[in-house]
Amino acid sequence: MALYEFITSKTGPMIGAFLGKVLTRKQAFSLADFIAAKLAAQKDSALYKAVRSNLAVVKGVPYPSPELEGGVGKVLQNAARGYVDWYRVMASGLDDIESVCEIDESIIDSALEAQSSGHGVVFVGAHISSFNLLLLLLAKRGFPLQVLSYAQSERSHRSDTILRERFGINATPISFESLRQAFRRLSNNGFVITAVDRPDVGGSQLTFFNRKVELPIGHARLAIRSGAHMIVGVVQKAADGIYKVTGPSIIKPEITGNLKKDTITLAQRVAGILEGYIRSDPEEWMMFLPLWPDVIP
Repeated sequence: MALYEFITSKTGPMIGAFLGKVLTRKQAFSLADFIAAKLAAQKDSALYKAVRSNLAVVKGVPYPSPELEGGVGKVLQNAARGYVDWYRVMASGLDDIESVCEIDESIIDSALEAQSSGHGVVFVGAHISSFNLLLLLLAKRGFPLQVLSYAQSERSHRSDTILRERFGINATPISFESLRQAFRRLSNNGFVITAVDRPDVGGSQLTFFNRKVELPIGHARLAIRSGAHMIVGVVQKAADGIYKVTGPSIIKPEITGNLKKDTITLAQRVAGILEGYIRSDPEEWMMFLPLWPDVIP
């Protein structure tokens, strides 16, 4: 998991931000492509096997299929380039974020309308393209966000620290305390954001690409319990190199009084929406953990 470990390490974001200052985007992309190619060549690595197994399920082919050749390299190249743009914004600040990343204005309007009608909003997404840019874009638009990030070791919280100190984003690794904080925020018509496409042994079995997998359901439980609405937002890279945030209409959760049933229903609905976006461009899905380990020979 060398790429992910570097990105979340103490020094990774600092080095990335420094390179974002001294290199042009073209130069940084060349470096990113070189690193991605080196990683993709390590076919016995856990990273390679995770990405290839995920692609195999998304595309509906066996792990050894020739159709997957080159796919891992493309995923890693897209991921590395996405982090280039993420680091460049971290280095330059939020002033130019909207020249890099655009958002469907209906998403903003829906969030503000929900808030004005007495509801918090849970933004959920997947690791598609450069999801991190959505955090910065919402911060630029004045949304006081709490980010629920995956719990990591103490030495790897540098990215969360930068988000807090430089951009005023309340980034909190998932814990009982951060979930309580998120519930209070949503109950007061606030905003919470998290990605929900990572395997989670503390989640529940959902159907994802016609297979069962343990996925997070905490976002759905928070929305049901707090009365919040939910927005599924994904970041897609357009042909002109600009990132575009899009998503379906805001979801108003169905509440029947059965918390468990309502939670699973909402979580499954979100998973189905994200599946559609991933299926449309599998090489833009930056998931470095195997959702279906049994696929790996």
